[in-house]
Amino acid sequence: MDTPLSSDLLLARRAAAGQADAWNELVELYGQRLFNLALHFTGAIEEAEDLTQEIFLRLHRNLRQYPGDRPFASWALRLSRNLCIDHYRRTRREHRSVRVSEEVLAQIPAKADPVAEAETREQMQAVYRSLEEMSEDMAEVVLLRDLQGWTMEEVAAALDVPLGTIKSRLHRARLDLAERVQMRLRPRIVPNGPRLEAAPC
Repeated sequence: MDTPLSSDLLLARRAAAGQADAWNELVELYGQRLFNLALHFTGAIEEAEDLTQEIFLRLHRNLRQYPGDRPFASWALRLSRNLCIDHYRRTRREHRSVRVSEEVLAQIPAKADPVAEAETREQMQAVYRSLEEMSEDMAEVVLLRDLQGWTMEEVAAALDVPLGTIKSRLHRARLDLAERVQMRLRPRIVPNGPRLEAAPC
């Protein structure tokens, strides 16, 4: 007896056959997740929108290759990783640190406590600015594992690096990042008085 086709595979096959409603449903189901991925890699909403369009163009061209053995989102992320990582490597030093703060931080859910929300935004701003200072291989593992929530296995596959190397690299990257963030957030004494203020990011 044949195994029933998954809903994702059915949608992908219909979309590959030219049925616009099926393609639109896939975009509706997975568009936001892919946009969030692009936003973390670009750090700017407009660039993330452009990158998301690139991702969906690639997905559309490769729909017939979707095997249906895993959720469509997982397959889409795997197919999109190189696009995202290549874009990140090209643009990470092109004034990205200036833009990433406000646009990415704006996506953080608002908190009821304004003080807590301000602290969260300040901490995340320090994280992103610190990532800009780190080497690409260190920054990428933190971005994928901690900010995007990928599994260690997914990160290893994305970067084409052995799992053991990813684990040790992530450990070192987290220590490096924590030290940089603490330096940014550490209170300092102002020369002309006892008032304390946070170090600028």
